[in-house]
Amino acid sequence: MHESRMTKTLLISNALAHDAAFDLAARALYRKQSSAIPPYSGYLRHLGVDPSAAECWRDIPPVPTSAFKSHDLSAAPAGSEVVTFETSGTTISRPGRVRLSSTALYEASLLRSFARHLLPDDAQLPAIVFGPARAEAPRSSLWFMADRIVEKLTTGEQWVVRRGEPDWDLADATLERAAKDGTPILLLGITLLFAAYLERLAAKGRQVALPTGSRAMDTGGAKGQRAEFTRNEVAAAFHRQLGIPSTHLVNEYGMAEMGSQFYDDNLLAAHERRPSKPGKQIPPWVRTRVLHPETLEEQPDGERGVLVHYDLANVEIPLAIQTEDIGSRVGDRLFLEGRLLGAEARGCSLAFERFLELERAR
Repeated sequence: MHESRMTKTLLISNALAHDAAFDLAARALYRKQSSAIPPYSGYLRHLGVDPSAAECWRDIPPVPTSAFKSHDLSAAPAGSEVVTFETSGTTISRPGRVRLSSTALYEASLLRSFARHLLPDDAQLPAIVFGPARAEAPRSSLWFMADRIVEKLTTGEQWVVRRGEPDWDLADATLERAAKDGTPILLLGITLLFAAYLERLAAKGRQVALPTGSRAMDTGGAKGQRAEFTRNEVAAAFHRQLGIPSTHLVNEYGMAEMGSQFYDDNLLAAHERRPSKPGKQIPPWVRTRVLHPETLEEQPDGERGVLVHYDLANVEIPLAIQTEDIGSRVGDRLFLEGRLLGAEARGCSLAFERFLELERAR
């Protein structure tokens, strides 16, 4: 299931904003995956679903993200993978695994979306990454993404996390040098790590006035790991401590089980001299459904529920992914509102849980 240049162009295309084009591409990919991914084939048989009978992309059964912890949901032949991403596990559950024998489509998707939302002015900037280099985190999809961005879209890089620990002195020196040289920079990293650094600067009574044109992409949020903070607080801290205005701070949402990402509109709107749009952009090659957490019925625009993404950048893993995220959708804008609780997540994945039980009973 290696993607040709023509396939890559088709699957990552603005033409897919038209529902008919997306529908044809999604159902064709679904039919291939239904035979190429053995555990997915078994799940479809368990559901009594005939892939050739799908009349709409909405008929494609999604797999829950938890399924990647119990099954090898990849069309890549064993040993052919060039990357294996691991999802987060817990003390009692193993991490999920995503195997890919090619990252071409994944990279095409992430680079196109990143450039549109972080580099709409075609700026050539050096990057400071608040995270580890890929060599230190080879199974992280986030740091793979940062590595590709740095190599393909920036003029140089500095990685702040070394041997698992943030080097704040290195961050200080790199940021101060950029401020002194007058060179705009691109910051990439985890919201929590940025928050820790900005709090450190505030505690020391220090500010760094980064040059105009500097910008930052942060990803993630508190997720219960520390005191909650709002987007307004994060934006205020970036502006106060680093001189990066809210127009140049862009939050990203993604996951290891998807080849595509979702971004805020702030910087693109500033570049196009218009008001920013609320929520995050759903790429043209992605569709998002919002399902009621109990009935799994599709919710209308603006109503909250469980997010299910259909991503054409997912060629070697199922294109339909049921997340444990709660949110809403209005048109092509996505709004995130939190995470399902453990029991709620299991309830939403009941069909797959029953499939697991039957497998274990054999």
